[in-house]
Amino acid sequence: MKFGKEFMIHLEKTLPNWRDKFLRYKPLKKLIKNIPAVVADNLPPVGDAAAAAAPPQPLSELQVWFVWILIAELEKFNDFYVEKEEEFIIRFQLLLSRALKVINDGMFTSETEFSEEMMQIRKDFVSIHGEMVLLKSYSSLNFAGLIKILKKYDKRTGSFMSLPFTQFAFHQPFFTTDPLTNLVRECEENLEILFPMEAEVVESNGEQTGTTPTDMSNALLGTNVTLGEETIDIYRSTIAAISAIQRLKRASSTYNPLSMAFLFGRQDNENTGAVTAENSPCNSVMSSDDEDDEMDMSDDDENEDV
Repeated sequence: MKFGKEFMIHLEKTLPNWRDKFLRYKPLKKLIKNIPAVVADNLPPVGDAAAAAAPPQPLSELQVWFVWILIAELEKFNDFYVEKEEEFIIRFQLLLSRALKVINDGMFTSETEFSEEMMQIRKDFVSIHGEMVLLKSYSSLNFAGLIKILKKYDKRTGSFMSLPFTQFAFHQPFFTTDPLTNLVRECEENLEILFPMEAEVVESNGEQTGTTPTDMSNALLGTNVTLGEETIDIYRSTIAAISAIQRLKRASSTYNPLSMAFLFGRQDNENTGAVTAENSPCNSVMSSDDEDDEMDMSDDDENEDV
């Protein structure tokens, strides 16, 4: 499935209040199509010293708009990501303190009250874990969208904006996922300790033994009494995000710094498919050749709906 369609399908399945926080992929693509295409014959030959020394051509009004929108999108990603990360840190610490207090202080006089409180704590742990995994997927999918839309822009205009802009985006807060990764792992460890027999948690690599994301999602249909509809919605959105990343990885037949396989770490070195310093395209983002670009950018054709 083409990236644009996969991206839009994910937006339809994610949490409603998250949808406008994602990359405006479709409007940006339409904007690019309105920019006059560069004629290949008019491009200077590679290695032309005179062309290299010539001052850069001024950007058209549409190109200026494109760059301005991209920068605004980065600011949107950063604001949302940082806000949610800070929220998760506070919520997780409060939840952990609450669980330890219930277990250690003997504050309930009956087993029923204790069980009900622990059930609520379990539900809250599952909920925040799903939201944190979803935020990591948010980071990866938006970064992938940036790379895709930048490649379209370069192909349309004959420019080379992908490399500097990708390097710039790589150092933005929304792409600095190590603290969130550590928090996800800490949450998983505490869930394993507090509720070792429970299975309602999406593992951070999107897999459970003998199951698929679809299997896990379907298995939740009978658990909404204990987890609650809101938690089920978060769970399903998280499964949808992980499934989208897995499909994008499988769909990419190449392994170059701009391919989906590279971006999401085909070797699964990192959970949730989030991109890290080890597998980032930052240092060699422009090394893909034309054939790889055509295979990964097949959604350029005119028949695409998205």
